[in-house]
Amino acid sequence: MTLTLEHIALGLGIVGFACFAWPIIQRMNGKAEPEAPGSGKSLRSPLWWVGFILTIAAIFLQRIASQQMGG
Repeated sequence: MTLTLEHIALGLGIVGFACFAWPIIQRMNGKAEPEAPGSGKSLRSPLWWVGFILTIAAIFLQRIASQQMGG
């Protein structure tokens, strides 16, 4: 099985989504304290930025892969 850009984009998308979802899951399970309303701490979180960058990279790679498939 060969690893294509589509596979890489899918993997990056999954990891990026997991970075976004992890703090939410931790709060729902009671393992992390909820942040104060309006604090914006989640936007300053390194995990949030990693998720954002990985998601953008996945979208970019998926666009490249679809252009290569189309000709």
